[in-house]
Amino acid sequence: MGKLKHIGSALSRYQTGKGFGVHSPFAFGFITDVLDEKYGYYSYERLQQMRLSVVERTRVLQGYKPRVISISEAAALFRVANHYNPALFLSVGSSYGVAVASLLMVSSRSSAVVYDPAVTENAAACEVLDEYKGRIIDHAGLQAAVADYEKRLGGDDCRFVVINNIADDDADAAAGLIDALVAETGVVVLRNIDSSRRMSSLWKRCREAMTYGMTFTNEKMAVIVINPKLPRQDFAIWLS
Repeated sequence: MGKLKHIGSALSRYQTGKGFGVHSPFAFGFITDVLDEKYGYYSYERLQQMRLSVVERTRVLQGYKPRVISISEAAALFRVANHYNPALFLSVGSSYGVAVASLLMVSSRSSAVVYDPAVTENAAACEVLDEYKGRIIDHAGLQAAVADYEKRLGGDDCRFVVINNIADDDADAAAGLIDALVAETGVVVLRNIDSSRRMSSLWKRCREAMTYGMTFTNEKMAVIVINPKLPRQDFAIWLS
């Protein structure tokens, strides 16, 4: 049913993803210049190589094929991060290191607070993150990661939070994080909203709690721009 739903909405998402019928100047620019930007960044090839290496090495070393962020989503994450260029990210989960790398590739001056208990079990993911170890602040718990992220943020810094996945034990803390974020100004990216019950629940909670700002989703990943200067609107788009 999920795949049929995606197919059924594909045409309207494609049209919106090209800016058709989008009347908000901010939304039109964000869709056409960021989410659907066609410029071939140098990082795309590196992300693709990294992703393929993680998949192949995990299959060989640990006997299973990992579900790693797609190259289209990794590239979109890079573009959004490049657009806002924050000094500090918060990443919950890392998609085997590739999602975090797509953020940190934007600027050598950026860093990330990361919570991902599963990454230590995967040698290939550890290698990906090792490349950026000087710029990663790792935490063993979600609440500790969130508290440290808030502490490190400058007063005027834009919040930039990526949630790739959530464990059952972290569901309440993640819900609290979403409630706090929608009352601020910043960018939140939620992944796996079509395949994870917990992520789908967070996505629904976020939309219901927002009183201002815009969301952009291809029904797999959602990019949420929280800004009191923006009216409350939702856009279904196509990510190429």
